[in-house]
Amino acid sequence: MAATAKTPSRDKQDKGMIQRLKDQRAVYRKAQEIHENPRMLNERAFYPAHDKRNETPLYKKAHDHLTKTLDLPCLVCGVKNSTLKDKTENRYGAKQMETHHHIIEWALANAIDAAKFNKIILPHLKQRHPQNPDYAKAAFSEEDVANWVDHSEDNLWVLCDVHHRAGYLGIHEITYPIWCPMDLLRSDFEEYVRQQIQANKPAAKAPAKKTAGVKKAAKKKATKKKAKRKAARP
Repeated sequence: MAATAKTPSRDKQDKGMIQRLKDQRAVYRKAQEIHENPRMLNERAFYPAHDKRNETPLYKKAHDHLTKTLDLPCLVCGVKNSTLKDKTENRYGAKQMETHHHIIEWALANAIDAAKFNKIILPHLKQRHPQNPDYAKAAFSEEDVANWVDHSEDNLWVLCDVHHRAGYLGIHEITYPIWCPMDLLRSDFEEYVRQQIQANKPAAKAPAKKTAGVKKAAKKKATKKKAKRKAARP
């Protein structure tokens, strides 16, 4: 006697369905609470003529003092040079600690008016750092300003590479009103934003396949190399 297949009962309840619907509703409600406003910034940045950026010894000294000796944290996510390898502390997967010229960008140093610097910036520096001998002078020369921009610790912020240069997160990549309060966001809001940014990242490009011409050239090169080694033998 042939066995007959059992017909699925329409009255049987999918026990996981109710939970899945609840989860979906929770996600939907969260998405409704957060409004994304994608926009394109139309910016025209002008820089004066300047030498190619080279790391000066004094800049390196200041950078190492802030990131290694003092082991200061990223202003946004809190990761330090000493905790880069700790996944629980390095939530954004930063690769290194960097220093950002936050009052005056390095590339703008040659455009800064020393008289305006002395009138606007120097009084604040004197007040905030009364023990610093660098601010004891009455006024900065143009050379003083350029040096201050390059390697003064008062012009450097410690940031991880993500919150310095990464798309949608770095201070060089998004507007300041969005970047500035990032260290104050609620954990659930921050995590939601991080996941959305991560989800929209373009997939990594697959390595290009070698064409017949490339393969032939590589084979020819390998043959020549082999022949040279053979000829060099005594």
